[in-house]
Amino acid sequence: MNDKKVQKCLSLLERTEYYDDEGEWQIAGSDWLLLSGSTLRSWAANAEQFLGADAKSIMYMTGKQAGERFAERLMEQGLRGEELMYALETFFSNEGWGKVKARLNLKEQTASVRIHNSVTTRQIESDKPVCHFISGYIAGASSVIFGKKTECVEAKCKAEGDAFCEFNANCS
Repeated sequence: MNDKKVQKCLSLLERTEYYDDEGEWQIAGSDWLLLSGSTLRSWAANAEQFLGADAKSIMYMTGKQAGERFAERLMEQGLRGEELMYALETFFSNEGWGKVKARLNLKEQTASVRIHNSVTTRQIESDKPVCHFISGYIAGASSVIFGKKTECVEAKCKAEGDAFCEFNANCS
């Protein structure tokens, strides 16, 4: 991607505003909040403890909706394809989700995302993948990028002992 497109992505993601009267943060026109990584991990663990497999589905679908909104908001600002995936990579990395590297294949309509030090796996050990929200987020953003329903699978997970988390998104 050329430098002009990179700068366009960065300028959108750096557009962070705080509205003191409302107590609201906005980034690229969407509302956000600061939440600790340990709170997110506790939330996921408690949901899974009480809801079992349903919790995974809820986290995945919530992530998918969030990813769709993220990509749609940035499309409204003129980003497309590789720019959107770069924006996802940059935003996740800069906002503390972990160090993200994303690859997009527009021809085959696939995306591969690796996250080193994923926020959902820090201080977690598991015998199964735990990044349901992130997997859904990637699926949602990919669906908007490809213009088709897309699903995402976590192929590797740091919580299972892998060196990083890896996600593969494909049109279904």
